[in-house]
Amino acid sequence: MTRIFPALLLITSTVALANVDDDELAWVVVRGDRGASMHGDMRDLKSARKYFNEYGPEYLWFRRQGKEYLVRDGKVIDQIDEATRPQEELGNEQSRLGQRQSELGRQQSKLGRQQAELGMKQASRGLEDARRQLDGEKPLANDEDQRELEMLQAYLSRMQEKLGREQEKIGREQARMGREQERLARESQRKIEEVIEASLKNGDAKQMN
Repeated sequence: MTRIFPALLLITSTVALANVDDDELAWVVVRGDRGASMHGDMRDLKSARKYFNEYGPEYLWFRRQGKEYLVRDGKVIDQIDEATRPQEELGNEQSRLGQRQSELGRQQSKLGRQQAELGMKQASRGLEDARRQLDGEKPLANDEDQRELEMLQAYLSRMQEKLGREQEKIGREQARMGREQERLARESQRKIEEVIEASLKNGDAKQMN
């Protein structure tokens, strides 16, 4: 569950925030004022940032088998960035798709209000014509007015159907992206675990407790 925290604000997440067991590998790349990318929970972020004054502005913190380690080698951080980049890029695509879906929702809401207003207008005119006929008066509406209302109603219905089809298309794309995000999360975590194991073997990782 890799997370990106620019300025400590959550931007992308492959799963909901959840606690990571102490025996599970957790890691945080602290990036100073630019925030952090991480696999873990808020406790891990807090633990990682407590070393900032001494080891900042950028370093890798990780917890493995209950022990904390720090890596300051920029090449290691570059490798982690490379591993998480596909997730970040897909997250940006998901964000843009979400914005488009929101825009479609606003358009559908607007069309719905127009259809409701048109329906009320048609009902009001129908009631008024019925009253006038009972009173022996000439109806207000004529065939041309009725055709105009029907054409407008048909147009609004077509637009609603078009927006609905696009919403369905976006929904399918979001589902596909969700599956891809899960796959990328597993792949990036595997690569990062390999980087961390290498840092332990070559001595780049400094044990902190």
